[in-house]
Amino acid sequence: MSTRITKATIAFVAIIMAGGLSGCMHGGGETIPFTEATVTSPDNHAFTVNWTAPGATSVTVYAGTDSAHVGRDHPVGQGGATGAVAVPSLPAAPRWYFELVPDHGGSLTVADRSLHLASAPNFRDAGGYRTADGKWVRMGLLYRSDQLDRLTPADLDSLHTIGIHLVCDLRTDTERKQGQDRLPLGAEPLIADVAGADGNSSGIAKLFTSGAHAEEVLGGGRGVQFMIDANRQFAGAPSANAAYHVVFTRIADPAMQPATFHCTAGKDRTGWAEAVFLGIMGVPRDTIMNDYLLSNGYLEAKNQKMLQALKGHIDPVLLEPLLGVRPEYLQAGFDKIDSTYGSMDKYIHDGLKLDDATIQALRREFLAG
Repeated sequence: MSTRITKATIAFVAIIMAGGLSGCMHGGGETIPFTEATVTSPDNHAFTVNWTAPGATSVTVYAGTDSAHVGRDHPVGQGGATGAVAVPSLPAAPRWYFELVPDHGGSLTVADRSLHLASAPNFRDAGGYRTADGKWVRMGLLYRSDQLDRLTPADLDSLHTIGIHLVCDLRTDTERKQGQDRLPLGAEPLIADVAGADGNSSGIAKLFTSGAHAEEVLGGGRGVQFMIDANRQFAGAPSANAAYHVVFTRIADPAMQPATFHCTAGKDRTGWAEAVFLGIMGVPRDTIMNDYLLSNGYLEAKNQKMLQALKGHIDPVLLEPLLGVRPEYLQAGFDKIDSTYGSMDKYIHDGLKLDDATIQALRREFLAG
């Protein structure tokens, strides 16, 4: 792959898409006995709550719309150490939260990971995962998303209602000019350009406008390598390190929470930001990988619409590696930090230049249990 393409890969998501569980944890310092807890919903009205809590004999589930205080006045079900509760219908709200209260140990509040935004399908909670040492990443405080320049008035209202204070834009200057973020009322913008000064963004755009150029750059299966190279740069390019440093420094401030970070598709630059955030929290890599791969489902309809629009102009086989995520993409980033720094912890300190005070603040704000 040419040097020009390698420089451009770090910004590629922006152009390709520009054309075309959540909650918070309670329990304070108590041990949270849950090893698994999820909420799923097809429509943000009906919900299924599942959990596993070894050591507990009973768990009561409460529903509420305030992530900081679900309350105990709306019980929706009960079960044992392993259980499931089906909630057939709840009134319309930007988000419903479910507090799982065990008879022993701290409670846990979870929600459907997706906010079901019609105009930003990959807008979802960044938290809600269990760490290797048994803590939980608080939810309702940090979100990840795809492009926000197309937010509908209804979706903007939803983001205002959940209280978004900070929007971290990881896109290039070119992307921002093509589609400026629509911010919910009261939200503060932060520009954190992962690609930095990249004069080759037009070449990325050309991949989606010229079949001949796409064949030249991506033909022969080179699309996968293109993505692998991009993820290596997320994990090592000076511009990427500087951008992620700013993001994590700002979101460590309680006054900036809830916050969100996003790029165009919400899967590559955003996917690496999420991987690092969960790494700081102490979430195992296999869990981080599973979260990373969720973008394929959330973006499926959006990607199919794009491919349909390009049908007859560009071979979709060439573009598909760029529109989705694969394990080898994120693994390339992990391999890069392991070979360069030796560990995620060293990368956080020496690559992103996050000091101990910032790291401790992040863990204090986003960990419970």
